Amino acid sequence: MSSSVRLRVSVLAARDQVQSSLDEVRRLQQQGMASVQVCARISSVIDQVIMKLFEAALSDVPRANAEKLRQRLALVAVGGYGRRQQAPSSDVDLMILYGGALDQTVRSFTQQLTQDLYDAGLKPGHSLRTINEALRLARSDTVICTSLIESRLVVGSSQIFEDFQRAFRQMVERRQTAFCREFILARKEERKKFGETVFLLEPNIKRSPGGLRDIHLLRWLWFAKNGESDPNRLLHKGVISNFDHRRLMSAQSFLLQVRNEMHFGGQGSTDVLSRAEQMRIADAFRIRARTGMLPVEQFMRDYFRHTSHVSFLTTRMCDLVSPPPVVTRMLAPVLSQSLSAEFRLGMREISATQLGTTRLSKNLKHAVHLVDLARLYDKRIGQETWYHVYRAAPSYSADLEPDTIERFLNMLNSPLNLGDALRKMHELGILEKLIPDFTQARCLLQFNRYHKYTVDEHCIRSVGEATRLGERSDTVGDVYRKLERKWLLHLVLLLHDLGKGQTGDHSVIGSDIARRIGSRLGLDEADIELASGLVLKHLLMSHAALWHDTSDPAYVRNFAEQVESIEELDMLFALSCADLAAVGPGVLNDWKAGVLGELYRGAKALISEVPEQEQRSRRAEAKTAGWKQLQPAERDDLWFEQYFRALPESFVTSVEPKVLASTLRAFRQLQPRTGTVSGHCNPESKTVEFTAGVSEGVGRGIFSAMAGVLSSRGMRILAAETAVLNGDILLLRYKATDTESNGPTTQERLDDISRAMVDAIDSDEPPKFRRIWGGGPEPDTAALSTMPLEVRLNTEISVDNLIIEVFAFDRIGLLYDLARTVHEMGLSIRFAKIGTHLDQVVDVFYVTERDGSQPAGHERLHGIYERLMDVVNSDPVET
Repeated sequence: MSSSVRLRVSVLAARDQVQSSLDEVRRLQQQGMASVQVCARISSVIDQVIMKLFEAALSDVPRANAEKLRQRLALVAVGGYGRRQQAPSSDVDLMILYGGALDQTVRSFTQQLTQDLYDAGLKPGHSLRTINEALRLARSDTVICTSLIESRLVVGSSQIFEDFQRAFRQMVERRQTAFCREFILARKEERKKFGETVFLLEPNIKRSPGGLRDIHLLRWLWFAKNGESDPNRLLHKGVISNFDHRRLMSAQSFLLQVRNEMHFGGQGSTDVLSRAEQMRIADAFRIRARTGMLPVEQFMRDYFRHTSHVSFLTTRMCDLVSPPPVVTRMLAPVLSQSLSAEFRLGMREISATQLGTTRLSKNLKHAVHLVDLARLYDKRIGQETWYHVYRAAPSYSADLEPDTIERFLNMLNSPLNLGDALRKMHELGILEKLIPDFTQARCLLQFNRYHKYTVDEHCIRSVGEATRLGERSDTVGDVYRKLERKWLLHLVLLLHDLGKGQTGDHSVIGSDIARRIGSRLGLDEADIELASGLVLKHLLMSHAALWHDTSDPAYVRNFAEQVESIEELDMLFALSCADLAAVGPGVLNDWKAGVLGELYRGAKALISEVPEQEQRSRRAEAKTAGWKQLQPAERDDLWFEQYFRALPESFVTSVEPKVLASTLRAFRQLQPRTGTVSGHCNPESKTVEFTAGVSEGVGRGIFSAMAGVLSSRGMRILAAETAVLNGDILLLRYKATDTESNGPTTQERLDDISRAMVDAIDSDEPPKFRRIWGGGPEPDTAALSTMPLEVRLNTEISVDNLIIEVFAFDRIGLLYDLARTVHEMGLSIRFAKIGTHLDQVVDVFYVTERDGSQPAGHERLHGIYERLMDVVNSDPVET
């Protein structure tokens, strides 16, 4: 039998060994084998395969060459494979060191060996280098350097490996400060790509903060400073404490277990914990549901707790190995000052004196004082002081002293660095001493696409977003700046979602929490009532503004009747904007702030009893301005007078007078059953608005046809309304954001879309959707939504309209399907607001019968409900 056949047989045998061994390891993991052992077992299997294929490849060359290769080559495991933490589907990081010249024998052998490894089912990520080349590359490339820290000999020349290891250690020892700085900088850059916070709801288990890469960073820094990267040996040397070691090993075991399961049970070597993976893994780990929490929420809480510990330890280590600049070290003794007997202010940080350290060990009030000083002076807390509080916080008494409460409320009353200060308190574990319910909310996942962060992170972020409202130049900015008791708003924001994770309505539960915390903080009864009421109503204003017709005076009055005072309205307005802003980037856009501001102004006029005559006067002024834009001959034309009077008040009072006049002129030119559309940008709200008029437009499905065009052209519809002018012309208005333009939409694009909307009138061709409504989620994730699919019908809010609220998972063409179905049922859409939150939608339609009456009767309403539920539950049709 030839050597090539023998080699082929060896590769086939190796492939069988790899597959059977991975199957066995997977079975052992399912039976409960520790994750570290699982990784070590996989690494050992790969070691065996590499050694066998190395020997088989040597047998394929002449004996003399084989002996030389054995002495000149060292196959070195590096990276995760080197530290025996190989994941099931990850690349096998292998460095082939060689001595002497790179001749054809070495090159041919390594090429064949690499091909054999690949054919055996491994994914070798290899490099062929001399010792000097490896050292040179390590000096210039941080990724290469860190991979070589975790290196061990698999097979080959032990002398070459020992020479490399000795030289590498000496190089790192000589440049340890520079290497530490480069390691930390590289990790910071990686964090920018994969998230700056631990509490992302779809984290990358390897690269997001607190993930496996942070554990790797700890090992690299320890190696640079101590010549050792293994935590167990560092514990025996006294480099790390039992407390830190226990938490680190627990986190590492958990993260490796999750990653192994992702590779074994998922689709390849992905490291992103998507919602689908979270649910699958929670099921694989046999986590049972419990009151108020889904299995996936329990699983992710464990994930966030472990990654929080890792992130904390990594931050501490980075600070410890990062010496201050020379100038700072020289000037610090001269420029530092004593703030009190307990604390000292340096150039970069605040630290505790010996007396302060003693007091921080015993009393919460000194820890709150420390954080407040860091906030006021905009300094970080010294690492040793920080760590001391972190260790002491669990033993602090739950009883609050009056001066502790006073300082905390004073902090809440000042926007200066408040969000960062509250986050420090939470990370240190002292915020939950002041507000015990933060313990339950810590690391609590919100398993929906509406929120980007955990409950505790969202609540803290909402306070930070509130403090930034003062930088805005719109209505909410004015309201926030004028608030006299900002502390109460900020306290409510801290509490508003703490009722989540429990059985029942989180707003009701949160209201009870607010009462309890108000009493704990010594608030008077009136303030407790206000705080409790704001938590109870914290969704009222955003739902009212974003789901309903705020141009309807009756609806605004209904909203205003639920607000107790101007102060409550002011706080509810600011709270709603801050809450939306803290959901995720870009959620509070200018349009939403504007709609909330419109509702705020309307409600304030009612609550403050602005005379009806004054409100009528404002409306009359708007009508007069629009009428004056018409030419004298047009004002004398009976058609213009009749159709001007027929325009809905919401249109007359919300558009520029020039737009109003040009719209009427376009309508005047309409031929029977034809239409016209115009589009323009609104720079203030960063939206676009399309105004359409269709002669004899009622009952022809115009609303859904034009909405479909907008969706297919990348427009995200925010709101829409219709009106029938003098029983003839159907007026339609669509307000939208352009998802395909980074800046203002060009007039050319607006005109092109307008022509397409006209072409869609009476067209039998359905729109071709290029993206789901609102963009974003994967089509196959609908099954993961925990939000109920629901249709609600309301005949009480509006006297003239049936209000349809649709709660659904977003999908391709959903709005078009809903609007088309409404048309097919013989209904006319008078108003609509489209609320898309990542992958969940709340679409609200105000509809009437074709004759303008409100749909009524059990049979009729039930039929509407059934048809719309069929649409919500149906699969999207690709077009």
